[in-house]
Amino acid sequence: MAHTHGAVNMSKQTILSARDSRRGKNTIALVDLSVGLGGAVRGQTRLDATLRRLDGLTLLEWCVRRLNESTLIDAVVITGNRECRDRISRTGLCDAKWVPSDLETPTLRAKDVADQFDAEWVVFTSPLCPFTDPTLLDRMISRGWAHPDVDFVGFWSPKRPDFSLQSLGLVGEMCSVAAINKLVSMKLQNETCDVPHLLRRNPGAFQSKLIPLPEELSERNLRFELETAEDRDRAASYLEAAGDDLCWQRLAQMSDRLV
Repeated sequence: MAHTHGAVNMSKQTILSARDSRRGKNTIALVDLSVGLGGAVRGQTRLDATLRRLDGLTLLEWCVRRLNESTLIDAVVITGNRECRDRISRTGLCDAKWVPSDLETPTLRAKDVADQFDAEWVVFTSPLCPFTDPTLLDRMISRGWAHPDVDFVGFWSPKRPDFSLQSLGLVGEMCSVAAINKLVSMKLQNETCDVPHLLRRNPGAFQSKLIPLPEELSERNLRFELETAEDRDRAASYLEAAGDDLCWQRLAQMSDRLV
């Protein structure tokens, strides 16, 4: 992707100006429970991980609650195969929308959901990231709104080009619906990788806007994605130490103390 870089600091006035300029077009957060899965059995395994509990709430509930703290996301949408519905319905998902899908790939599911919600932008996030930071999300979203010609918006580490934003687990990635439609026109809709990864695999076809991560996040091997039992134990320690203050700055401090 062709890259342009910008400073991370976004004032409240800048965010409000970006909101005014979008003229009612929707930005949705999409939690795809089937990303990276090849079949029903593996899908069930991923759902099991998503519904594991952390301090009384499932990881999916944590994810939705954090996304709902964003001031710029219009709707939080959960998609996955229809067999997920009964188990998901027993969790408290606030006003998140459940949109079942029989479509087989992430690109097709994202396009279908975006069309249903008349979205211009889709924020992709993992259900295994309960500490997604709404402030970082809003910085990313406002940057996309300010650059409507861009296909992809995300964070990057200037000092560590191999940095894993997924493992960091504090912010998702944002793609325009125009870019998703372009993937279809390029006949890439049947690829099994998620949409942001697919855009990165085709750098010459898409324009990206990358925002430098704060130094406190990019200079260390911080990990807030919860894939393993060890990850969940560490997350429980963060919650015990941080209380209700789960901003990224506080989590980074807790990570230093609990190493």
